[in-house]
Amino acid sequence: MDDRHKILVACMPKSGSTYLATVISNLPDFRVTSWVPGYGRREQELCFNRLQTDDALLTDHNLVAQHHVRYSEVTEKYMKEFNLKPVVLIRNIYDVVASLIDHHKSESIVYPMAFVPKDIVKWDVNRAAKFVASMVMPWYFNFFVSWHNCSDKVQVSYEELIKDPLKVVQIICKEWHIKVSEKDVANAVDRAGTMHTRKNVGIAGRGNKLPEECRNHIKELTAYYSGIDFSEIGIS
Repeated sequence: MDDRHKILVACMPKSGSTYLATVISNLPDFRVTSWVPGYGRREQELCFNRLQTDDALLTDHNLVAQHHVRYSEVTEKYMKEFNLKPVVLIRNIYDVVASLIDHHKSESIVYPMAFVPKDIVKWDVNRAAKFVASMVMPWYFNFFVSWHNCSDKVQVSYEELIKDPLKVVQIICKEWHIKVSEKDVANAVDRAGTMHTRKNVGIAGRGNKLPEECRNHIKELTAYYSGIDFSEIGIS
């Protein structure tokens, strides 16, 4: 029986996922891997061949991979077949919009959630926010609602992660029975702090300054999903 730990960080983009995966990869006997065949505009669906290859070749390591993958029947099947343990990383949705507007200018407009126009980097903030709210946010709702249907997961937030990464990683290790000491976790957090993890501004509440029209549009999307608590992503 394969008793390695294989952690799938299923994450909202701009939620600190690179940082979290880096911290976990710095735990004893862990390394980062990838379970998707490509990035860019391609939807990040788990790849059977990649999972199978890791099982065959990386037998001496525990593994962690971060992907913007939604929950589905196939995702569930692969998690069971390859013993993947999901850590679902979420963030205040309004803050995500603000972070994505910055992302377009500082990093890239290429990602799977929407096809972003090249000239968005020249738009004023209000127009850019309206585009993100209308075109990108539906993917985030798809992500959040899909993982709501997965009961066997550890869910953590960006806000918890930036406030106390040590505590977050300790919770993950406890829930998935990863036997590490408090010192191991502290060392992993310290090492990750010296590495380039694309950690963004890290200020909660930036989304409060979004145009009211955009905030209202995002809030209206929740009306399609009765019985789901969206306060977890900042929508009251």
